[in-house]
Amino acid sequence: MVNKNFGIYSDDLSGCDFMIETGSDYIACWCKDKAAGTVKAFEQFGFDVNAYTSFEKLFTDVQLHSRLLTTHFNNVYCIWGHETSICAPNELYSRGMAASAMELMFGAAIEQRSVIENTLGDCVISTAINEDAWDVYSRHYRITANMHKYYSLLKIQKPTDEEDKLHLVFYNNDVIISAYKKGALQLIQRFIYKTAEDVLYHILNICKTYRLPVAEVNIRCSGMIDNSSPLYSTLLSYLGDFSFEIPDKSLFAAEGFHEYPLHYFLSFCQHDV
Repeated sequence: MVNKNFGIYSDDLSGCDFMIETGSDYIACWCKDKAAGTVKAFEQFGFDVNAYTSFEKLFTDVQLHSRLLTTHFNNVYCIWGHETSICAPNELYSRGMAASAMELMFGAAIEQRSVIENTLGDCVISTAINEDAWDVYSRHYRITANMHKYYSLLKIQKPTDEEDKLHLVFYNNDVIISAYKKGALQLIQRFIYKTAEDVLYHILNICKTYRLPVAEVNIRCSGMIDNSSPLYSTLLSYLGDFSFEIPDKSLFAAEGFHEYPLHYFLSFCQHDV
């Protein structure tokens, strides 16, 4: 069964690029005005992956509830949100190395032909795309580019020199944590959680591992977290410098966005592909 969590639209979607983010239990899509850079529509769907035997069936069900996925766009970008990804120094990177590393880390056979990569500075962010999903998307759209979620997040986090910080991006059942020490990326990883204490444990463990002072390190959060939730209250109680990411309100053109906390959409929409 597919649940439509968000459906936000402007009247005019012409002149937009289209982004599709595919995770293990969600599909999000949005369109961004190519000239103005503003986000004009957004949809997000959740589903139980165990209820589907093929991605094609899942996508057909999602399309039944989607305005955006049945609209033509000239440029379509695929963002892959599953956990199968590595970041490696550019000088050490090869597709063979990436495939072997992901097989070792995630316990699944990886074909080199499924591996794609994006470079950000001296870091290569690599992933193995979901071939079933890729086949379906390729039949419906002209794909301009592929990238992993980590790549899009690292682009917007942009640490300054000597900056220590953590970013937390929350989904319904997991959180992506990225950690920087003195401006250098130490870790970016997706963690499953069930309780607020699970999240707190991962944060404290990361701070201990990389010798980041919990009482002082800048920790910013976005995604599916509310300031009235036990999760937020627990983190606020234990972390010295913890708050929401500050979204750029001017980017969210559709009026429907402003009915919700904009940090819900920041990790999806507030970056350039």
